[in-house]
Amino acid sequence: MNGQQSPHASGRQGSPRPSRRQVIKGAAVVGTATAVLVGGGVVGWQALTDRPSGPTTTVREGQAPSLEALADSAVSAGPGRDGIPSIDEPEFVPAAEAGFLSDDEPVFGLVHDGEVKAYPQQVLVWHEIVNDTVGGDPLAVTYCPLTGTVIGLSAPDGVQDLTFGTTGKLVNSNLYMYDRETGSQWPQLTGQAVTGPLKGTQLDAVPLVWTTWEQWRTEHPDTEVLSTDTGALRSYGTDPYGSYDDYPERGGYYASGRPVFPVLASSDRFGHKDVVVGVRVGEERLAIDKQLVRANGTVRADLGGTPVEARWDEELGTARVFQRAGDRWVEADFLDAMWFSWYAFYPDTRVRA
Repeated sequence: MNGQQSPHASGRQGSPRPSRRQVIKGAAVVGTATAVLVGGGVVGWQALTDRPSGPTTTVREGQAPSLEALADSAVSAGPGRDGIPSIDEPEFVPAAEAGFLSDDEPVFGLVHDGEVKAYPQQVLVWHEIVNDTVGGDPLAVTYCPLTGTVIGLSAPDGVQDLTFGTTGKLVNSNLYMYDRETGSQWPQLTGQAVTGPLKGTQLDAVPLVWTTWEQWRTEHPDTEVLSTDTGALRSYGTDPYGSYDDYPERGGYYASGRPVFPVLASSDRFGHKDVVVGVRVGEERLAIDKQLVRANGTVRADLGGTPVEARWDEELGTARVFQRAGDRWVEADFLDAMWFSWYAFYPDTRVRA
């Protein structure tokens, strides 16, 4: 790649284990042989060599895994800690100066505390975490390409401000972060610490939406855009896993197939890489087929007595979710996710399809 590093280049000497990019690329190359090897080859290799040697915690079928089970299931993705570097001093440019973006490529849109920002997928695929400040408060914008999940996360009231880095490991094939203030470790999708001094702490989630650059800037011409001026040498504009060249069309890893890394639970209710809109209200979880929202315009549900509506946003070409709070509708805690990842963390989820 023109001498530039992959997102998982570890810099270690000797014969390192394959990175997640190498494993994914290798699975694609062997083609039909992969179907034979999945059980005891690529995935099995990871499970045997990277799982902890000590006792692990049992996960009951249909029951969300405990914090201990999630921590026990962490596997190496290739690099060490911060081998995928977070962006800690993000630089933004106005829409008119974002010439590196094409109209049909995906960006993650954020409207929060009076600020409007776009985070290009082509940048986050190489960094996964942006430690940003929005509305005067710290907000980590996080993206896991292996699970298709993007979430804004911040420390809850009563907890010190936190900044995040990558551990070099995965849980349920999902980004496994650590905070630099306490060393606690957090799966990105749940935003709850599973080890460390903050174990059990739940981060506050801020939704972002998947959309195209053209749609976002048309709807929000005043947007700021995360630039490629990150201080790191990366092949921005290329994607080591697949492609979103004509979003929402997908290619490579993103399009189909099983997850390459181990997961604690799986279901064939949808295709593994099918996109669902995950919704969290209290202890209730709901997965809505994103195409169902697109086809119907609005999908309604009740979660623990709270009315919820998933609404299709034609201008942005995406789904947004709202919940009833008294006499008004407010934005819910929601995110796009590949089905396999949502189910792996929430096997007790309800489904709308």
